Amino acid sequence: MRTLLNWFMPEKTLRGFASASKSVLKNEAIIAVMSASIVAPFIIPKINLLMESVPVLKDHKSIAEFLAGMAIFSIAGTLFPRNIIPRAIVIGIAGAFILSAFLPIYYNITAKNGGVP
Repeated sequence: MRTLLNWFMPEKTLRGFASASKSVLKNEAIIAVMSASIVAPFIIPKINLLMESVPVLKDHKSIAEFLAGMAIFSIAGTLFPRNIIPRAIVIGIAGAFILSAFLPIYYNITAKNGGVP
């Protein structure tokens, strides 16, 4: 009976949808994924240029990107211990670094096996 009333009262349904949407956008994991796809493409090339100026890191890009991602992950909690949004943004950037470190390895595996991982 209650669901039948909600069907005929769309304003209650819309209010419920709006409050659920707000809670989704406050989720740290969702903010981190959005950061990895929106913010990271602007930050990662600048840090990569900085890492290319070091000869050892220039020769081992994947290892350098993995280490940079781990370093960023380790300081994310200490930079913003109580603020969820900036911490999630930093975690998203670190995740993008680690993903970019593993992409060449993943590509080599899938290319040798004909696309089957």
